[in-house]
Amino acid sequence: MSHIPLPERLRPKTLDDVVGQAHLLGPKGALMRLTAGGRLPSMVLWGPPGTGKTTLARILAEATGHGFREFSGVSGSAAELKKFLQESREMPLFRGVPPVVFLDEIHRFNRSQQDILLPFLERGEAILIGATTENPAFYLNPALRSRCQLIALKGLEPVHIQQVLKRAWAKERPGTPEPAEVLEWLSHWAGGDLRSALSGLETWLEMPDPDLESLQGALGGRMMFDRADGHYDLASAFQKSLRGSDVDAALYYLSRMIRGGEDPRFIARRLMVCAAEDVGNADPQAFILAEAASRAVEQIGWPEARIPLAQAVIYVANAAKSNATVLAIDSALAADDAPIPESIRDAHTATARKAGMGQGYHYSHDDYDRPQAFLPVKLQGTAFHAPRRPQERSWRDRQEPEAAALGALWEAWAEGHPEGGEVPVDAWCEALACSREALARALPRLAQGRFTLARKLEARPL
Repeated sequence: MSHIPLPERLRPKTLDDVVGQAHLLGPKGALMRLTAGGRLPSMVLWGPPGTGKTTLARILAEATGHGFREFSGVSGSAAELKKFLQESREMPLFRGVPPVVFLDEIHRFNRSQQDILLPFLERGEAILIGATTENPAFYLNPALRSRCQLIALKGLEPVHIQQVLKRAWAKERPGTPEPAEVLEWLSHWAGGDLRSALSGLETWLEMPDPDLESLQGALGGRMMFDRADGHYDLASAFQKSLRGSDVDAALYYLSRMIRGGEDPRFIARRLMVCAAEDVGNADPQAFILAEAASRAVEQIGWPEARIPLAQAVIYVANAAKSNATVLAIDSALAADDAPIPESIRDAHTATARKAGMGQGYHYSHDDYDRPQAFLPVKLQGTAFHAPRRPQERSWRDRQEPEAAALGALWEAWAEGHPEGGEVPVDAWCEALACSREALARALPRLAQGRFTLARKLEARPL
């Protein structure tokens, strides 16, 4: 005698029996509005496992009076699907009311296989309800997406799962006190997957003299990861936590990806992208460490790879942040094309030189301070790189103060202050048109043998 699993026996028969998904099934929910007039449009239901995609498809088809035929992107074939669609056109049953074709794991069909559906949807000869744990934007043809409503399901909350578990207990063990501690634990262990929670309850029901500890040992730790959640949402949460300098959150999402079996090379790539995009030259060491962690991952693998990854995550999360680099290249990419100045065009051939290429170019090493225009005339004066962090602004402050002028200022000050004192740094910076950092690099050479220089931190009222 075949055994029907508990999740199948408890499958809801009406929308009123479905728990959760208030954004779809509430009074103003998307599904309620779409089917309010009795018409069922083609749609793709996407979300984590165990959230009711198959259940909703069956209920919607029955409620709107459509026949229902189920196919699987894992075990089915495109040829089988095409044969059914072609034959259904000749069936009297489907001439007035087209069948609902439910295609589970629709993302497993490649793009040419998905194209099989298009003419039948276009002519209204079938209604498609697809189900997937993947983001349709990445896995479905644009043509197919344009013919379907995209309906996102959410992982169920523990309170919703516990509601169904209590319903299942009352049906399977009527009149017996429910094991509240077990139902509570299962509702959290399932991680939003109702099917897993019901399977866990069925395990409990079949165990001789069960207790919570033995159930936990039988079920083990649940992998809270799937591509729909981990590959997109977890990666997003990971990078946003790094960007926001929350080291604990970044480590948590790193652990989620590790426990879920994510490819360590993917994690390392995300880390390098964040080090370049969100840290940049505010702390260039961050990218170097992230790249080193990526090479370490390739060489040592799990489980030890978690250590260099965590080291790099901690550094990148704590590093000063700046997006000036990505803004600079995006700004440059958005600039109009313009003719390259003749003076800096290639002039290594006699023909190019005779045409005037290279004329007026000054070899920068001959005089570092001599101004020269490199941008096209149309773009001269445009600043693509606009750093805001002090760590990055110092890149603009590399020009040293003019040696003779600084020497004269220093000698005059030293003669007037043989006992030492505070150097008028701000005034000298203005006079020499240089930064405090550049001045601080030059002064030790002048003070050597006569004075020692000390850093001073001074608080000034706003």
